[in-house]
This record gives sequence, structure tokens and C-alpha cells, in this order.
Amino acid sequence: MIFSFILTSYLKRKKHLYLALTCTSLIALSPYTTNAQVSVNQSALNHLGPSTSKSHKKTDDHHKTNKQHSTKTKKTKDKSHTQAETPKKTAPEPKPQTPAVQATIPNAPPPVPVFKDADVTVPLHPPAPPPMPKVNEQAKGEVKTTDKRTILIFDKDSEELNEPMMKAIMDVANMLKQHPDDQIYLNAYSHGTSDDPSTPRRTALNRGLVIRAVLINQGIASTRIYLIAKGVPQTQDKNLNPDYVEMIRSDLLGKPTNK
Repeated sequence: MIFSFILTSYLKRKKHLYLALTCTSLIALSPYTTNAQVSVNQSALNHLGPSTSKSHKKTDDHHKTNKQHSTKTKKTKDKSHTQAETPKKTAPEPKPQTPAVQATIPNAPPPVPVFKDADVTVPLHPPAPPPMPKVNEQAKGEVKTTDKRTILIFDKDSEELNEPMMKAIMDVANMLKQHPDDQIYLNAYSHGTSDDPSTPRRTALNRGLVIRAVLINQGIASTRIYLIAKGVPQTQDKNLNPDYVEMIRSDLLGKPTNK
């Protein structure tokens, strides 16, 4: 055993630890330990040849190869196991491609519309005038004239004209012919009560239409005549009969009245 220890120490220094352990094992297990011969001579050890070291080297290479093979097998198994556990990701469905909008050249604008003048047929003759009122010498009535207006006073519930009333209307027509830019206003009134305003208004309208008819027959255009049937006068003048029609020229409106 002492020799075995010395041999091990020596081989360690020579980097032959594996050989020393092998020799020690053989010596310990051999039943003929008393017949074993141990040599520490370097020349004797060299005489044994490198066969042992080569065999050990081949053994080490074989172990390394087996170890590498087992490692590769383990990695392959782990990889296959990981692939089996990991679900495969499905590829996303391709999005439908929208067709590209092609640029279009707009059409030429439509031609400019041509507007024709409206075919307006203008009558070449004026409408037929109303019939000329007749003079009644027995009709009661009177005329009052100021610098601003001419007043025709009618009999109660009457629409007839006497000679002086007809002459006053003719004078107004001649004045309008001398002033073609003027208009004439006919404000017609009639007696009545506030309970029945329609009856005096109808009577006043009929009186105004009689005077209008005389003016139109004298050549005065109807567009220059403004008839207003006012009915009962708003201010009751005791000195004036409520049944009257006042004729006022437009150029005299707004001027002060000289009584």
C-alpha cells in the first residue's frame, strides 16, 4: 500500500492521474498482491508503451461522443415537445384589395342657355269704357269748389247727376288733361249708422263709379283714378250733407286749404 501511494504521487506530478488510479485499483483488487511488481523507473514506464493512454483516450472520446449524442437527442426531444405544445399561429387572412379609383376627365360644361324674350301680347286698344251716365234735370244735388277739391253733394239715397254736377266733373277732366302726370282721388261718403257700415259703403261706391265713368268717357285713363268708398264720414259736419263725393288732384294733396 505504501508503494501504491508513492506511485500515485509520482504519476500526479507527471499528469498521469488516470493511470495511477487504474494501477491502484488493480493492486487493491488483485488476490496476488504479494506477487505484484511495482516500478518507479521512468525508463521502465516508457517501455510499457502508450497503448494504455491511447485506449483511455479512445474511451474518453467515446464518452464525449455519447454525451454529445445524448445532448443532441435531448435538445431534439425538447424542441419537438415545445413545438407540439405551442399551437401553430394561423396566417391572417389577406385583406380584400379595393380597386384603385381611376381619374376621369370631366365632360365639357353644357353650353350657356340662351333665354328668349317672353312673347307678351299687348292689346292695341284699351278696354271698352263703361256707359256714359245720363243727366237728370230733376235730380237734387249741388257743387262746392275750393282751391284744393271739388265736392259733389247728392240727394239722400240717390246716385243721379244734374247739369251743374256734370259740368263740375267735365272741368276736372279738362284739368287732368292739362296735367298728365297727376291722379285724381274720389273719396265717396254716405249717411248711415255705425251698426250697419256696409249699406252706406255700397251707396258711396255706386256714386263714385258714376263719376269715374264720366272721367273715363272724357279720355282719362282708369289707372289715374283712385276710388275709395269710405261710407259714413268719421267727422260729422253739421253744415255739410254726409252724402257727397270729393274729388282731389294728387298735385294738391298736402297743400293748405284756403276757405
